[in-house]
Amino acid sequence: MISLMYNPKEVFMEFNLEEWLGELTKKLFDTFEGRIKFIGLQGSYKRNEATDTSDVDVIVILDKIQLNDLQSYHKIILSMPFKEKACGFVSGLDEIYHWPKYELFQLFNDTVSLYGEFKDFVPLIKRTDAIPAVQTNIANLYHMLSHSYLFENNLIETLKQGYKNVFYILQTEYYIDNYKYIETKQELLELLQGEDREMLTICINMKSLDFSVNPDFYFEKLLNWTKKNLTRY
Repeated sequence: MISLMYNPKEVFMEFNLEEWLGELTKKLFDTFEGRIKFIGLQGSYKRNEATDTSDVDVIVILDKIQLNDLQSYHKIILSMPFKEKACGFVSGLDEIYHWPKYELFQLFNDTVSLYGEFKDFVPLIKRTDAIPAVQTNIANLYHMLSHSYLFENNLIETLKQGYKNVFYILQTEYYIDNYKYIETKQELLELLQGEDREMLTICINMKSLDFSVNPDFYFEKLLNWTKKNLTRY
C-alpha cells in the first residue's frame, strides 16, 4: 500500500483573486491598524491578463517603513495560501513621494486602488515624466540583450523577458504621442501598425511560440527594434 503524503484541500484548491486579496487586506489591517495609507493592485491580474504562473502585484504604502514592518509583512505573506504568488511594492510616505517620477509614471498608471487614493501620496505626474521612463526601459532592454547574449547561457529566457518589456515600452510611447494611457495589450494592439504591431503580437503570443526553433531570428528582431527606439529620443 502506497501512502500519498499530501493535503487534498491544498492540491485541489483553486486560486481566487478576490478571496486572496480580501484575506491579505484583512491581515494587513489587523497587523498595521491605522498606519495603512494605500493598498493597490497592479500588473497582469489588474489588467485581466494573468496566467496560472502570474504573480499578484500588491502595492502597500504605510506611514513609514522600518525593518520590523518588513518582518511583520513577511510573516503575513508566509501565512497566506498561494504565498508563492505574492509580489509587489511596499513603501513609506516619504519614500514614495520622493520616488523618481519616471518610475512613478508606470506604477501610478498601472495601479488600481483597493484602499485609499494613490494620487494623494505622490506628486503630480506629467507627460514629460514619461519620456525618461521610456528611455530608461529601452536602454535597460538594450543592455539586457547584449549582456545576456555575450555572457549568459539562457537566450530563451532573455527573449521572454525582452518581449514582455516590449509592451511597457509601446504603452509608454503611445501615451507620449497621444496623451492616453492604454491599459491592456489587446487594446494597444488595435491602435498600432507596422513593426510595432508585429512586436506586440509576438509579445502577446509568446506562450504559443517556440523561441528555441530559431532564437537568433527573434533576438535580431528585438535587438534591431530596440536600437531604433533608443535613437528616437
